[in-house]
Amino acid sequence: MVKIPYLTGFDAYLKTRHISPKAHTEYMNSLTDFFNYTIQHNDDYKITEDIKDVHEMDVHLFKDFMIENLQLSASTINKVISNLNVYFKYLFSVKKTPEIPTLNVNSVTVPKQSDFPVAVFLKLSDYLKSDLSIYTRLLILIIAKGFNYKEAMAPDFYHKFNQIQFNEDEEQFLNLYKTYIEPYRSYWNNDNLFLSRNRGANTPLLTVPAIHRDLKRDSEATNLDLAPKKLYTTFILLALSTHDLSADQQRALDALDTPSLMYYRRLKRETNFDI
Repeated sequence: MVKIPYLTGFDAYLKTRHISPKAHTEYMNSLTDFFNYTIQHNDDYKITEDIKDVHEMDVHLFKDFMIENLQLSASTINKVISNLNVYFKYLFSVKKTPEIPTLNVNSVTVPKQSDFPVAVFLKLSDYLKSDLSIYTRLLILIIAKGFNYKEAMAPDFYHKFNQIQFNEDEEQFLNLYKTYIEPYRSYWNNDNLFLSRNRGANTPLLTVPAIHRDLKRDSEATNLDLAPKKLYTTFILLALSTHDLSADQQRALDALDTPSLMYYRRLKRETNFDI
């Protein structure tokens, strides 16, 4: 088990605050997780296990890890940072450390329902007929069919895509898309869905920066956040808010592993997301 510096003194300090057993467990879990991470990523601390070798950057790195790798909810991350802040302020007060590493680490903003581009999926037909870029509209359609961004951009996804059933408005858009993509398919001799428009490119597949440029322009035009992750998250939250799931919504939920499903359910609660 990882060593938590000055744990005995901190534990005694917590008792003076008369916190609940649950809160005490949360403090211990936060500290254990932080020092488990830090001892693996801070070479100086790994050697010395001296609290003076723990700095602000270590907290920032751990915060990024919780966001990007663990995909913890904003409220959970903020609670961990708060627990660490109490710990380091205690150590500073008893002169065990010359700094408070958490002092300039900001909390994570808890999103609101208005932060999600709900209209894109509730009025899908209108957005497919809009003047957004072809690739933006294609990505929105793919996500609306229950697939995530990485699946959409993966080579040979078109095999799966071609098996999907579409309604009349979706077929109408796909006819426009086929007209648009045909010159690139002929040039590259490639049937993938997202093809490079740069005929001097080293690969026929559209690059991630290229699709992000389209999405950024369309986000500015619509005043909606059309980032791939935000689009997919919105679709999942809508599915979790729906009583009678469509086949596409069911497909998306079935594809989630248990930790991911728990993450989206927490996010739904935190944002009071509902339709």
